Amino acid sequence: MRYINPDRVVAVKLVTPEDNPLVTDNSRLMDVWFDAGATVRHEMFKRVRKDEQEELALQLFERGFVQSGRLYLDPKAVLFAEMEHELVGGIVTIGYQENDKPVELKVSATAFEALVVQLNCASS
Repeated sequence: MRYINPDRVVAVKLVTPEDNPLVTDNSRLMDVWFDAGATVRHEMFKRVRKDEQEELALQLFERGFVQSGRLYLDPKAVLFAEMEHELVGGIVTIGYQENDKPVELKVSATAFEALVVQLNCASS
């Protein structure tokens, strides 16, 4: 059994059998980025069940996360974002690692636009 605190998650990338034929419904993967105070920590979880992925995704969606494919991103964690191209999408920086390197995630153009709308509404 595993517990991931959804309140500390700032982004998560789900790996499903559609993404990687070597994973199954009982051996999926999740890349999770956690708010660790001054830094963002990345952890990979192996052998995650389908229902665990779906439950976490639902909790994050209810918290207002923006979805880009199988990447879920907390708009409140965004430090800055830059659109690369309207067809390709953009890069979002959600913090810095312990070695001061930025944590950058690529999002689709649709998710980038939804993110900008949420961020603009939050600042108003």
